[in-house]
Order: sequence, then C-alpha cells, then structure tokens
Amino acid sequence: MAEVMMDSVALFCKDCTSWQGLLLTVSLLTCWLIPTTAQITIESVPPIAVEGENVLLFVHNLPENVKALSWYTGVKPLKSCEIASHVIATNSTVVGLAHSSREAVLKNGSLLIKSVTTKDSGYYTLQILDTTSRPELIRAEFFVHSPLLGYKNHLALSQLTIKLVPSRVEENDNILLQVYNLPQKLKGFAWHKGVLPLDHFKIASHSFLTHSTMLGSAYQDRVIICNDGTLVLLNVTQNDTGLYTLRTISVDLKSEWDILNLHVNKPGNWASHNLRPTSKPWTFSKNRRRGADMCHSSSITIYSK
Repeated sequence: MAEVMMDSVALFCKDCTSWQGLLLTVSLLTCWLIPTTAQITIESVPPIAVEGENVLLFVHNLPENVKALSWYTGVKPLKSCEIASHVIATNSTVVGLAHSSREAVLKNGSLLIKSVTTKDSGYYTLQILDTTSRPELIRAEFFVHSPLLGYKNHLALSQLTIKLVPSRVEENDNILLQVYNLPQKLKGFAWHKGVLPLDHFKIASHSFLTHSTMLGSAYQDRVIICNDGTLVLLNVTQNDTGLYTLRTISVDLKSEWDILNLHVNKPGNWASHNLRPTSKPWTFSKNRRRGADMCHSSSITIYSK
C-alpha cells in the first residue's frame, strides 16, 4: 500500500485530475524549467495563496524574439486546457477553452489570476513561440488553501513538521530538511519536489515494510534519507529552489503531510557575514544498506545556526 502512495499517473489537464483528495486541499507554487529554456523563470507572487487572493505568475527574462505565447492548465499544451494565447507585438489576447474570465495575460507574458480558489491549484504551462526555434515550454505550480483549512492549520491535527537547516542557504551548501514528530506505525513515506506526487518529481520514497528506500533518478548522488524521515540534500543549486512535500501513510491508511519552501541564494548574497552559521557543524555520511540511505556521523557537513 505504501507503494501506491509513492507512485502516481502523469497529470495532463488540471480539470481531470484525481489527486486533489490526496493533497487534502490543493496544490502549491514552485518553479521548474526545461533545460532548453533555463534562462526563463516563472515566479509566483505570492508563492502560497489564500482563497480570494490574486496570484501573479511572473515571467522573468522573456526573450525579445518571442512573437507569441500561450498559457495552459496542466503539464501539456492541450487545446482543451488552453487559458489564452497572446501576441506580443499587438498586445492582443484570444481566450481559450480553459479561460474562466478571471485570468489576464500581461504584455510581458505574465499571467494574472484573480480571486483564486483551491480548484485553481496545480500545474500551469507557458508555451513561447519565436521565429528561430521550435516552441519552448516552461511549467510552474502553485498552492491555494482555504481560510478554514489553512496550509499550516492542519498541524492542529497532524504534528508532522519540517524545518530547514540552515535557515538560509547558499549554492553548494549541504542542507537538512529536518523532520519532527514523524507518526508512529508507518507503512512508508515519500518526498517530492513541489506538491504533486508525480514520478518525475519524486526525490525518494521509503517503505518500512521492506526496509528499503528508492531514490528518484535526478537525486541519486545528492540525497540521503534518515531514519526519522529527514532529507539531506547535498551541493544545492538555484535549481533546487522551490517547495518540498513530505507525505506519510500509516498502517491504518491515515495520511499526513507537510510542506517546506526552500530558497537557494547565490554565493555572497548574505546581508552580513555574521549571518553565516558559526556553530559546530552536524555531520553525516552516505552509507547504503539493503537499498536504504542511512545517516551516520561523518563527512557531510550540515551547518546549524
């Protein structure tokens, strides 16, 4: 049953998803890029929204040679999921089938969504078109919670908590996503980048039934999973910026979760050198046993403030 939680089918159109119940409320925002368009980024303002707020998916570094662009719900540029297409030169927009009258495409390509609801959560895809190359895709994800069932209010029922060590992170740091109050009698748990349990965003999953850990293909050499669920992430880069979700499932099939927002700064972006951690570092080493990554005391430096 643990493996059922760890794996999922691919998401095509937000309107036809089956994971909303698993997420308990909805989704949340993080940015990730296809390597061919690494210079373009999408920033969510705010990164985590309450129902009724406006969310701006702000496009940074849109190339000057872009002639037109289109926004879609989900991870595929499907016609049925098209919000709107926009021509840069004329600043004209044609709405698509997924337009709800609350979305507006700005001249710089950014997407404004007014009065968001939990149903607005999930993936959004931006497709850009220019005169020199094939269409390029950039995807983003955002999270909306209700005022009553807030993003952190679930802790009243679930004490599962994630804390970042150190609290501020630079590129090439080794960091801890430290877990507190891991539930008892678990079948297993899983870490994902973002909040959707999609295979290509899986960082790691662990089964207590088989005492085995499976790492996602993109994290094979950079991740250690500790016995208490804590995630050790090595040599972070700015591409690691985003939201991280830990989900657990117990033997009686109860699920708990928590989300952490990680921002990786460029080296030297500290306001003061005094902000760098000066306390004795925590150390861990990577030691595989029966497919599991265990935490021991040596070699990998994790600073604590």
